[in-house]
Amino acid sequence: MHHDLVRKTSPAQVKILAAAQTLIQAKGGADVTMAEIARAAGLSRQAIYLHFEDREALLLALARYADDRRGLDTEVGHVLESSSGVLAMTRYVELLTRTNPGIWVLARAADAVRRTDPAVENTWQNRVQVRLKVCQAIVARIDSEGALLPGVEQETAVDLLWMLTSLRNWEDLVQVRGWAPDKFSRYICGILARTLTGQCEVGGEMQKGKETPCAGTHPIR
Repeated sequence: MHHDLVRKTSPAQVKILAAAQTLIQAKGGADVTMAEIARAAGLSRQAIYLHFEDREALLLALARYADDRRGLDTEVGHVLESSSGVLAMTRYVELLTRTNPGIWVLARAADAVRRTDPAVENTWQNRVQVRLKVCQAIVARIDSEGALLPGVEQETAVDLLWMLTSLRNWEDLVQVRGWAPDKFSRYICGILARTLTGQCEVGGEMQKGKETPCAGTHPIR
């Protein structure tokens, strides 16, 4: 789960993080300096360091702050409490489809500079690991319930769930190709259910006698 996101943030830290988020979104890149963030927050550069050890610590806190504002920790908790692993997988896709618009601009800004900015890259990889852990928990449950398709290894299933639910896939299909959010969710759920479990499940309910994204396909052997 995202329990590592649940940390107390002081009012001063919230002010700094909100200013940093606004600045990054306006600039279109995460290559902002501590001095720029300080000015945006109406504080001195020295005051910023009283609350954050360095720029990397601030950016990591900003990622958590953005997740907290989306209520992601609580939402993921509800997903993992679903009545089955397959349903949890479906609800996770639906959750990300619904919440991705709120983080997209910030993520694009980070992605634009992370390969040349170690602090941004470390923050990016931290968030990757957080999402990977959720995928591992979902797949482990699917496997423990005997729903994972024979011949599909847990690690492979995790990688597929992680990749297909990535922000990049959502951006390419929804933002670039113009898919409606419900179409994205429906097809990703269908692909995952069919590939990992051999079922054809959309929106948490087995579809019978209806045309679905995975109709006419066969389980992987």
